[in-house]
Amino acid sequence: MRKILIPLLLGTVSTAAIADDHLYGGFEGGITGANDTHVERTTTGLNFEDDKNLGGMLGLYFGKAMGRLRLEGEFAVRKNSFDSIDVESGGAYPLPLGERGASGNIKSTSLMANAWYQIGGDDKWKLFAGAGFGLANIDVNNFRNGPRTIMNDSEWSPAGQVMIQMLHEIGGGMELGIGARHFRTFDNALDSYDGTVGYAVRNNEAFIRLGWKFGADEPKRPAPEPVVRPEPQPEPVVTAPVQEEPKPEPKPVPLPGPFMVFFDFDKSTITPDAARIIREAAKAFKEHKVVRLVATGHADRAGSDAYNMRLSQRRADAVKAALIAEGVDADVIDTGAKGESDPLVATGDGVREPQNRRAEIVLKR
Repeated sequence: MRKILIPLLLGTVSTAAIADDHLYGGFEGGITGANDTHVERTTTGLNFEDDKNLGGMLGLYFGKAMGRLRLEGEFAVRKNSFDSIDVESGGAYPLPLGERGASGNIKSTSLMANAWYQIGGDDKWKLFAGAGFGLANIDVNNFRNGPRTIMNDSEWSPAGQVMIQMLHEIGGGMELGIGARHFRTFDNALDSYDGTVGYAVRNNEAFIRLGWKFGADEPKRPAPEPVVRPEPQPEPVVTAPVQEEPKPEPKPVPLPGPFMVFFDFDKSTITPDAARIIREAAKAFKEHKVVRLVATGHADRAGSDAYNMRLSQRRADAVKAALIAEGVDADVIDTGAKGESDPLVATGDGVREPQNRRAEIVLKR
């Protein structure tokens, strides 16, 4: 866990890694611990504190992702059973003083509006911090100490929460979230055996989310064919009418290329079309017996300069690995990265352009 958290917290978030807008939704569940609640009624002297066991929470959520920001609605249910009650003063109808066992449970049903913001991340994990506000129904069900029912009532109350979550895309549009949350309500007025008392809920919990993205995938465009320059024909020999001119030395045949390898948005994965172009480059290298191959990575302008430079280098390294797999010696392959500084198609800053997400393979004698 430490190896995951440190780069998430210290890493620079690139617009290229998060600049997608889509709907999402899913399920969540986890373990919730309810803090002790102190109940006091000054008019009768009632004064006690309850203690609760660990419980569970389940929920549904649906929202909209807009770059780093996510807005969502959430429905969740939490339930904890009572473990004990510590009575300092029993009020008008005294309870036995001291700490004693208790039974019953408390359930909170919440409807929350949440906002999440991405504060860190890398290619695999994204770190979000969030907060929410809404309403919760607090249902204290048959809270008892021995034969005496202390409280059995429910009420709606304003509620708030703060959260943190690590999010990972696991393929097929699915997302896995792991996080923690502090949830609390304001004091509600609940009926007790001694009259109306203020009662608030505070829960600390760990949760797991399993969600789906809707409409997030960028439509794939077919990769353009590689640009291959035609080989010029050698110049004809000109014969003088009286004296034969020496034949000019033939010019070296230009090498094919450059070979263009295109990538999906924010990816350095070799696609089937890219693999075909790399095979053609490896074949041309072997047929022309050239000295070196140079693979240079490029990126579009959706993202920071630093991130796109790193992404370009990963693309160049991926092409080198594919060339080696095609039988080209690693010692004759050079790599480089130009980031967004040398676009094939000029665009404004932040614009996605498939033609600029590429690596160029050049054969050199």
